[in-house]
Amino acid sequence: MRTNTLLHSLLFSTICMVLLLASCSKEDTPENPYDDVDYSTPGNNLNEPDPNSIAGLHKNIFFPKCANPGCHDGTFEPDYRTIESSYATLVYQPVNKLTLDSVKIYSHRVIPNNVTDSWLIERLVTSTTEYMPSNATRLTAAEIDHVKNWINGGCKDLNGNVAVKPNLQPTIIGYVAVDSVFVQLDTNRLNDIPVNPFVLNNGMNITMAILATDTADGLSATDPANFTVKKIKFSTDKNDFSGAITYSASSYLAQYKAWLVSVPISSWPVGTTVYFRIYVNDGQHTTDSEFPRFETLDYYKTLYAFYVQ
Repeated sequence: MRTNTLLHSLLFSTICMVLLLASCSKEDTPENPYDDVDYSTPGNNLNEPDPNSIAGLHKNIFFPKCANPGCHDGTFEPDYRTIESSYATLVYQPVNKLTLDSVKIYSHRVIPNNVTDSWLIERLVTSTTEYMPSNATRLTAAEIDHVKNWINGGCKDLNGNVAVKPNLQPTIIGYVAVDSVFVQLDTNRLNDIPVNPFVLNNGMNITMAILATDTADGLSATDPANFTVKKIKFSTDKNDFSGAITYSASSYLAQYKAWLVSVPISSWPVGTTVYFRIYVNDGQHTTDSEFPRFETLDYYKTLYAFYVQ
């Protein structure tokens, strides 16, 4: 009798549970308004993307061959971790590296419809040992053609939109340091090592020429003569410029498109290494262009430095 009672109790509990679950029908669950949205883009199959598209370049070249640990994996730009980061750090983005041949100045990594002036192409085809991908097998002619085709097609984004030229900040090209009779000083590097700070004598006054441009596609947006900010900050700490000494440009050489900054070396004692950063603004941005920056490689921080002897 006791057994029958237990069976009846279990059966009753089971029936109640079934009825409870049945009452929680799918109709009682709030609908997701995004369930029926089609996120696919016509003609844009990310599994097999067009090799001449940014998606194809990312899948076949940028990610597998360039986003290596310590390289373009977010360590420094261009950032090839995703399609979006690749696009954002390539198109119309300024070059922060000296030219390989020291002759042609490249202002931007990629300029839509302009293969000749796109620094990315130079990095891929250069005959020097500094080709990209670094320390790897060179890209094939076909792969380079895919990159060129994307550029010549207007650098379309993931959704097929042609790149729109932004109002970029001026690009800092570099500097030249000269003495009172315009003898170049920045070629005399400490211990004759090209990437070391250049050497200056204590007590001398020097002039530093700021070289910067505000161009894209070869068209000048703002003449450097009209820059509202043109100055150099100096610090004995390569990473901390909070207490830096600032000297602003006093004159402009139109034939060289260079601003001249007078700098008294007596401001620092013998044996001091002084790091400097250049700042310019075209009057159309809330922040100044700066180089080197905090995140810039140490290689450039020592190039933008001098040693007082």
